[in-house]
Amino acid sequence: MSEAASRPRRFRRTRGVRRRQCLRRFQQLRQLRRFGTGEVLTDGALVAAAGAELLTVVGEVGPLTLAGYVLAVGALAVRRRRPLLVVLATVPAAATGYLWLAPMFALGTAARLVHSGALVGGAAATVFVTAATPLVHEIQHTGRAGSPAVLAAGLLGPALLASGPTLLGRVARSRRALADRLAEARAAPAREHRLAEERAAAAERARLAREMHDIVSHHVSRIAVEAGALSVTADTPEARRAGVRIGRISSLAMTELRDTLGVLRAQEAADSGPGSLADLPSLVAGSGADASVTNRVPPSAQLGAETEYAAYRTVQEALTNVVRHAPGARTRVALGLRGDVLLVEVVNGPPAGGAPVTGALGSGEGPGLGLVGLRERAALLGGSLEAGPAGGGFLVRARLPRSGPVSGG
Repeated sequence: MSEAASRPRRFRRTRGVRRRQCLRRFQQLRQLRRFGTGEVLTDGALVAAAGAELLTVVGEVGPLTLAGYVLAVGALAVRRRRPLLVVLATVPAAATGYLWLAPMFALGTAARLVHSGALVGGAAATVFVTAATPLVHEIQHTGRAGSPAVLAAGLLGPALLASGPTLLGRVARSRRALADRLAEARAAPAREHRLAEERAAAAERARLAREMHDIVSHHVSRIAVEAGALSVTADTPEARRAGVRIGRISSLAMTELRDTLGVLRAQEAADSGPGSLADLPSLVAGSGADASVTNRVPPSAQLGAETEYAAYRTVQEALTNVVRHAPGARTRVALGLRGDVLLVEVVNGPPAGGAPVTGALGSGEGPGLGLVGLRERAALLGGSLEAGPAGGGFLVRARLPRSGPVSGG
């Protein structure tokens, strides 16, 4: 009964979604048509205005000049696609002084669409020189230029013909560029918000992967150790075989966990900001510990990102423990390469003033990974970490493969 009643509802919802999608597509097409129709109407109006001007001089020019006028007016239809060529097509019409609308429309469109100011300036200068040619011929034929006022008045028309459309076109181009920048500025906060959400999601995934490894791998390792002991010390063959199977399964689980979380760990190391050997001096300087760094790793050494990140976290955790449990103790951080192994050592002396060490320096108590988590991180990469008392202080030593995680059970 309920299933039969829900079918019409699902059908109505699906039909409503499809109707809204069709309506949205129709509106988009209508906007495109409106935009295209507006351009067509504008082009038609300009061609009509230039054609009307052409009709006023049909009986006053010869066939050759008239053909040039027709070419200039017809070329306006493609001025958006080839603006500079259309300007050149209208130059002969400007030379006669009878037809000005076609050169003005072509030059204004070129000034608005062409990026190069030099090309636009050259086109405007060409139109000006061409339009001023009849005045130059008149001066040559008569032998006199007349008064300066007459000469200036004669050049005013060609100057306005060339400069007016050019200035208007460049202003229109600047307004459009400003509108684009404003639109981009309005869209920037939303884009930054989206990127911040993506970074937060990536950081959360990396954090969950780290915590999952620190929790799960420790217990799986314990299972593997207990299974190995069971396979040796069990009383019955069945129990020993079960121990072997459990050990094999736990090793396989560790391998799959390493493969699954290795990618996220590498991404965490790449995206979490500081986390490389180059960041160690700033880490030590801001740790609050009286520490010095000795880095004997050559700059040309090729270290994996996971290895550098593990080394960074090892030094960070060790310095945190020094500040917490041995305040004021002199600490030495040393890094070096031994073959294909990166050796990281953090050793501190007794606390300042001979105060006793507070708490268990290597217990890893409290929030964070602790030394237990660092040991598991080193094991994930195929390395090792050891920590213990040394000369009245404490030593943390990590051995990490220089090329990142290794395969194996």
